[in-house]
Amino acid sequence: MSYVRQLIGMFLLVVAVCGAPFMLYTDKDEVHVSPENVIVRTVYLLEQIADGSLGTYWVGNTERSIAQDIGPFALSTFELLFFSVLIAVAASLLFGLFLQRFGAVRQLQRALDVIATVPDFVLIMLAILAAIQFYKWTGIRIITLSPFSDADNNWFPLTILAIGPTIFLMKGVSLKYAQIGGEDYIRTALAKGMGIWHILVHHVYKNVKPFLVADLKKTIAITVANLFVVEYLLNVVGLTRFIFSKDGGFEFNAAVMGLMSIVLLSILVYVLIRAILYLFERAFVYK
Repeated sequence: MSYVRQLIGMFLLVVAVCGAPFMLYTDKDEVHVSPENVIVRTVYLLEQIADGSLGTYWVGNTERSIAQDIGPFALSTFELLFFSVLIAVAASLLFGLFLQRFGAVRQLQRALDVIATVPDFVLIMLAILAAIQFYKWTGIRIITLSPFSDADNNWFPLTILAIGPTIFLMKGVSLKYAQIGGEDYIRTALAKGMGIWHILVHHVYKNVKPFLVADLKKTIAITVANLFVVEYLLNVVGLTRFIFSKDGGFEFNAAVMGLMSIVLLSILVYVLIRAILYLFERAFVYK
């Protein structure tokens, strides 16, 4: 029952966020609040869901079914979310923990510390400018900026989306590695002649993992925040098209279903990453 209440709570929160533009309006320099507008639209959406439909939305002059498009859109968004978070987790463990002792990796981390001072939105814009310059030099197009065309590939949006969460998670893992590396039990293990890989996997990783899991939710939150920018600017056909239509107005039904689907996909990504970490531990840590 607690999960059902949480799900209902998330739905109501999404409705409140998506309904805010319809609830607030100005008239003769006065701000008016009309919650009944949101209630009417919410009741209509629930009726559509009860009838087996999610409603419709407009793409230019064409009316499309939300239920027909939400599957492909959700799959595209899921691929971006899941693989970008997976890259962040894998890179943070690889370079922030297992390869930390190599000088080249430490130099890479210093470079990432400098990059981390730049906001993610600015990094995304710089990546787009670099792709444009690459096209001028080589004639090879890797992005599509026209609002009337979809993205040519998924690997470039995925790469850009993975930058922010990777920097955040790698920095956290590296700091925790530095703290744990000076503990007495690590020095004792080294004094007993245990191999460095054994210590990293069976001692350091076990103590880093709780902090990794704690930062995993923040990592997913950063990825979702950047997702809106990446999908919009790079014309990725994803769930954000229900929220930010480039050739249509803001529509309540589409916005609610799009935002709610992103929330559910975020939960799914979290569960899958935790499952992958569990399998990694079963295979290498507790074997």
